[in-house]
Order: sequence, then C-alpha cells, then structure tokens
Amino acid sequence: MFRKLLTMTILLSCMGSSLQSALASEHIVYVVQPGDTLSNIADAYNTTVEEISTANNIRNIDFIWVGQTIKIPAVSHAIQNQYKTTKNTFRQSSDIRTSVSEFLDKPFIQEIVDERVYYSFTPVAKDDKRIYWFQSTRNHAHENLAAVAYARLGKCTEAQGMLRAFYYAQNNDGGFPYLVTTDTGPGSITNTNITLPVLAWEALQIYYSCKDKQFLKESFEAGIKNDDWWWSKSNRRDHDKCQGMFFWKNHWESVRDDSDLITWTTTNGVENQCSVDINAYIIANDHALYEMAVELGDARAYLFQSRASHLTQLMNTLMWNEEDSFYYGISKYGGQVRVKDIGGLMPLYAEVPSKEQAKKIVQKHLLPGGDFHTKFGLPSLGKREAGYGSSNRWKGGMWPSLTLLIVKGLSDYGYINEAQHITNPLVKKLASEGTTNYWEFYDAETGAPSHAQNYIWTATILPMAQFARLEPPS
Repeated sequence: MFRKLLTMTILLSCMGSSLQSALASEHIVYVVQPGDTLSNIADAYNTTVEEISTANNIRNIDFIWVGQTIKIPAVSHAIQNQYKTTKNTFRQSSDIRTSVSEFLDKPFIQEIVDERVYYSFTPVAKDDKRIYWFQSTRNHAHENLAAVAYARLGKCTEAQGMLRAFYYAQNNDGGFPYLVTTDTGPGSITNTNITLPVLAWEALQIYYSCKDKQFLKESFEAGIKNDDWWWSKSNRRDHDKCQGMFFWKNHWESVRDDSDLITWTTTNGVENQCSVDINAYIIANDHALYEMAVELGDARAYLFQSRASHLTQLMNTLMWNEEDSFYYGISKYGGQVRVKDIGGLMPLYAEVPSKEQAKKIVQKHLLPGGDFHTKFGLPSLGKREAGYGSSNRWKGGMWPSLTLLIVKGLSDYGYINEAQHITNPLVKKLASEGTTNYWEFYDAETGAPSHAQNYIWTATILPMAQFARLEPPS
C-alpha cells in the first residue's frame, strides 16, 4: 500500500494545483490515494471529517475510493502562516530560482535531435576545447535529475528532451543503457551496465510541471517496458537470501562509484548483496508508474501497486533493523550488511517506512548527534563508519543528486525542519555566492566544493528547496 503523506499535496497535488492558487481560492483539491481515510486526510489538513464530508456531500464517511477528488474546504491558518513566514524569510535571504535559472543558461545543452536533448555534465561552448570526460556529450539518469529543475523553470522542451533521449535508446528487451549519446540507438538485449532506475519518477515530476499528456504517455509506455525488464528479464534478483529483491551488478550502476566504499567491500563487491538503494529506487519508480496509470486511466495501475507493495513488505521484513532504526542491505552470504550510508535513508524517498519507522530514523540519525547530522547538507556515509570523511567522495561527501531524493522523502513524511536543515546551507551558498559555486559535491561539514565545477545535477537545489518549502512551488 502506498503511503502518500498528505501534507505534501499542499506543495504538489496529483491535480498539479499550486499552493498559491490553493491559498487564493481557500481550498485544496486532493486526489485520494491508496490507504487514505477521511480521518487521516482531515488530520493532515487540520480540519474535520464532518467539514470534508459536508463540503463534498459524502454520505458514507467510510466509503471513498482511489482517484476520487475531494475538496478540502479551508486551508488552516497555521499552514497559511507557515507558508507566508517561510516565503518571506526565503526572499529576504536569497533567490535560488533566479540563481538556478542563470546557471542552466550556461551551454549545457549540446545537441537537439528531433525532440531528444543531449547535454554535457559541465557546460562547454561550441568552439571550446573539451579537456575532461565530464565535458563530453552524454546523458545519465542520475545527471538527468537536473531535468526536474529545467521543468520547474518552465523549460519543458529541455526537460522532456533529456528523457526522450533515453526512450529512443531503450533496448528491445526494455532495459536502458547506462549512458546515452547521439550515437546510441536501441539494441536487442541489455547485458552491460544499466542506468539508475529513476526515470519514471523523473518523468512524473516533469509532467507535474509541464502538463504534457503526450509526454506522459511516452514516459508511461517506456516505463512499463523497463519495469518489466527489471522484474522479469534483468537477472538482478536474488531468490535465495534476498527472497527476490534486487542487486547491482557493478558499483558504477549505483552512482556511489567508490569501489572501496565500506558498504561494498563488506560483501566483497556490490554484486554480492541486495542493497537498500536499488530496491527503494524500483519501488519509487513503481509508485510513479501507478500514478501515471491513474492519470491516464490505464487499468494496469494495479500491477505497479502490487509490485511496490510486495517489495516494500520484503524490505520491511528483511532490511529493517529495529535495534538500529535503520535499513541495511542483505548479504548473499547471509545476514544484514550493517553499514550506515545514504542508501539506508533512501526508503524515505520510496515511502517504504511506516510513520513510526520514519520517526525512529529521523530521531536517531538526522537530529544533532546522529550519524547523518552535519553542518552542510547530508553526508553520504554515516559519521561513525570506517573511512568516513566529510569531503571524502561517497565516503562522506554531500552530493546534491541523491540528497534531493532524501529531502523529498523527509518532506513527504512531514519532517520539514529536517529537510530545511539539510537544504538551507546549499541554498544560501548558491543563491548568494553566484553560479560559479555549483559543484559536483561538497564537504558535508564546511561546504567546500569538490571535483567538477558547474556540474549540472546541482541544479536540483531548486526542486530540493521547493520540497523543503524554502521556495514556492513552480
């Protein structure tokens, strides 16, 4: 069952209404999600079951259905005041939207073929010499997270085109290649490194901003094929120790591409465990495909709901550690891989934990004294783990790409203060110090930048700030 935290719909409802328009009309239109009751909807919006049932002429308060639209009769004064206060505080300190817009005006887009958009990870003007690998023209699903920022700025051609490059290159068996260039066309069988399974989630976020139903249909069909590949053709499921959960075949696929990361060395390689992150990504993609199906009126919605529910149950049964209040991967040799890294927080993004589990994760690990509480963003490895360093790549550095997803999860569960603690330092840095401060990753304590300057995925600070309510929704 999906746990769609209702407070998030203030920012981005399935109907796509903005908070500003909701405040103007003094009501919110909410779309019922699986597991919802009038009682929990009322609690989320600080109103009562009686007020909602009266406003919507609901005679039987125990009978509502998935997809039903419900008008919330009035936005609470607390929510209005919180929004106004946050908005005013933000505008006094910085304007991240302007900063990201100026940043993405740099020459990232290298080629447009039909409706497909190809980019470089760092901007290169047409006649400039390319020195480093990240200046080459190539699309990755994880760098593609910047497409959400393009969409939030109204740059829908760029956002949709970045994903269409993958749809064009999708192999006949449904798999997506690890990287896509203008020379990448569809093959027959996906037998090399694969792309991070986040494209369906990205596509849904872009649709929320751009409202292009044709793009949604394209994304849904490509997403169905890819989801079927994962579940039926990928040969990346372990049916022994992991009971059918998924694993990476190469540490490059995970994005966290340090081969000496303790998470991977504990099992003598990433391929020898069913890690938390890959299973969370697939669940989130199935959630997105479910929502696409509902929007398109496609009867296959139940399939994605079923897959997400099945995998969620497995993660909570096998990966959740009650003593540590954390999710750990499962070793193919047996037992949990008890290393605390950012992957163990990814279930928040996929709506895997119960409300009580999420509360335990936040209280134990994200508050002062916790393994993931730092001065600048979110460290990629727990501070007590072997090899940790706040500037040490995936062994502690702060990476905007995956941080975006954790902030989204915290927001969904209602942990806005924690989301803002993670997001605000980068917002201030990028909005006040200019576009030259967009780097690939940062020191999680000092904010010192590292590796590639002008890195495209740091544009994700815009949707991150919106999820954390530091910037009004687009």
